[in-house]
Amino acid sequence: MDFDIADLVSGPTPFENCVVQCSEAVLKRLRFAVHGRADLPRRNYRISIPDPEFRGKISVLMGPGSGEIELAGRGPMVADFRVWRDASVRIGEKTTINGARIVADNADIVIGRDNLWSDEIIVQSNDQHGIVDLKTGQVKNTHRRRTRIGDHVWVGRRTVLMPDLTVGDGAVVAAGAIVTREVPPRCIAGGNPARVISEDTSWSRQPGGPTPAETGYYGENWPG
Repeated sequence: MDFDIADLVSGPTPFENCVVQCSEAVLKRLRFAVHGRADLPRRNYRISIPDPEFRGKISVLMGPGSGEIELAGRGPMVADFRVWRDASVRIGEKTTINGARIVADNADIVIGRDNLWSDEIIVQSNDQHGIVDLKTGQVKNTHRRRTRIGDHVWVGRRTVLMPDLTVGDGAVVAAGAIVTREVPPRCIAGGNPARVISEDTSWSRQPGGPTPAETGYYGENWPG
């Protein structure tokens, strides 16, 4: 079903063509609010959660401009989305998130399938304030940014994912890491700034070892 976001947010902020697509049961798990200047319009926001059995608790703070969020799986997922300046967030099937703040600002964020995220995680997709060159007067950080997290990635507690990075399939990001550069597939990265600390390594949801479905992410070196 389609619900008009203007009917879900109180206050004078103008909403134009802003829609959430989900079941009535899922709608009860969502909270919408205005972020930033309340007098500026929000246009063409699209939030899509197609699975009627979606589980979790989602907060969406909408800034001026437009944005798109697509959550393909059923969770469980606990996340705070802050979206503006034509940003997009897409999260694949079977991904679970226990607690994350995802800042999507003039950026595109893609999170793959079968991720496992712990809590207190921050995705910082762009700078939220201008960086000014004092010699020229130019703002240096106006360009669009991107973040891509692959399939079957385990992100540890209190991790920070910074703008313009890729985390490869099957990787593990250790707790407390601050990720500022690419993380290759099937490795463990940790530290500040994060660096590779173990190669040819992945993970399984169950402590006793992987399911057959998980080994599909392990690459050609998997002996099974």
